[in-house]
Amino acid sequence: MNVGVGDSTALMAEFVADASIPPEARQWAAIAFRDTVGVMLAGSREPAAHMVRAVAADEDAAGGPCRVPGTAIQTGPQSAAFVNGVAAHALDYDDMCFVSLAHPSCALVPALLATGELVSAPVSLLLDAYVAGFEIECRLGNVMNPRHYHQRGWHCTSSIGTLGAAAAAARVLGLDGVRTRHALGIAASSACGLKENLGTMVKPLHAGLAARNGVMAAQLAQRGFTASPHAIDGPQGYLAAMDGERRSLDDAVADLGARWEILETGITVKLYPSCAATHPPLDALVALTQREAVTAADVDSIHVEVDSMTPRLLIHPSPATGLEAKFSLPFCAAAALVYGPPDLTMFDEDHIRNPAVQALLPRVTLRANPAFDSAPPLSQARVTMRLRDGRELVHASDGARGYPGRLTDDELAAKFVGCATATLTAAGAGAAWSALRDLERIANVRDFTALVAVP
Repeated sequence: MNVGVGDSTALMAEFVADASIPPEARQWAAIAFRDTVGVMLAGSREPAAHMVRAVAADEDAAGGPCRVPGTAIQTGPQSAAFVNGVAAHALDYDDMCFVSLAHPSCALVPALLATGELVSAPVSLLLDAYVAGFEIECRLGNVMNPRHYHQRGWHCTSSIGTLGAAAAAARVLGLDGVRTRHALGIAASSACGLKENLGTMVKPLHAGLAARNGVMAAQLAQRGFTASPHAIDGPQGYLAAMDGERRSLDDAVADLGARWEILETGITVKLYPSCAATHPPLDALVALTQREAVTAADVDSIHVEVDSMTPRLLIHPSPATGLEAKFSLPFCAAAALVYGPPDLTMFDEDHIRNPAVQALLPRVTLRANPAFDSAPPLSQARVTMRLRDGRELVHASDGARGYPGRLTDDELAAKFVGCATATLTAAGAGAAWSALRDLERIANVRDFTALVAVP
């Protein structure tokens, strides 16, 4: 490809096709794979995952080479990416990125597994492709956010994640720079995702659509399908239509291959199965209750201060469903007091209707504090707990457990086993974890996906 001055899309495409990935970046990708496979296994049991599998089966009854972890199903690559993407995001337990403001791995990993199985790729190639897709998402997020996500209402997991998935799939399929550019252009016309649907089944659908559309874009480009060379940054292109902060990618992509966002900001692994915006407040609340031995009966009120983005996400003060509860700070706070730190068992209607939880919901208030907006979004929280005996307890969080530098191997292993045993036997979960610990030695990804299939 002849890359001209200011041709940012061509630079991105060349990077995806040819970049040499640092070993340290590949290690972050391996963490993302380990985490995402676990949440995918647990999410495969959710109603949304069952429904999309049924739809995919209607469309792809002949089957295919790609497995659906947690099931006995084999299907085509686009269907596999679709259903696995929904499963990966169904519990809102998958990782996130503070630059793209997306959940990167719930689209990237399903897209990579699908294309990897299609060509029997080594897992080392998938890890390199993960990093390439992640970096593209971050460069787009750097230009588009916070306006794109915060003010305009786009859900970056899909609106940006579709292009990341296309980039990653293109790398696995071995597309050159020219065809990768077309894949990115095709993906740009396939990207969507509205935040109005947060707290519903459509939110994980966004991840499935991003994964599927990314795979489709790469497969079409592989066969010679073309797109406008300016589909991303043209006057009526992706950046303009998505109404981001800036319309030029030139500065954002200039250091591709020299600076690695995955090394600077890392990947945030969730240790609570709820919206990431709940995590700093939950960490502060859990710290207070454990330090002071506080119970739900002791609490008069809970006041939470957060950055200005958080109230736009936590939009369900009185949730009626488990999905809404994941986007409800009153519920998450009440559940933490009544049951302990939130886990996979808590987000259902029985736990929501518990009288002790219902009594606490109106006592939890949420307020944006502009002073917190200078820090990365969804990282700052201050919890003030007033007790019935008149005491006032205060605890502030700067980030949460699971954020880069705050995740232990034991925490990741415990999370994986807790998720995987929703569908696999204890022995099966152990075998899968052993394989995940040594991902780069797996010469054919199909040898791994066989471990997470259910007979």
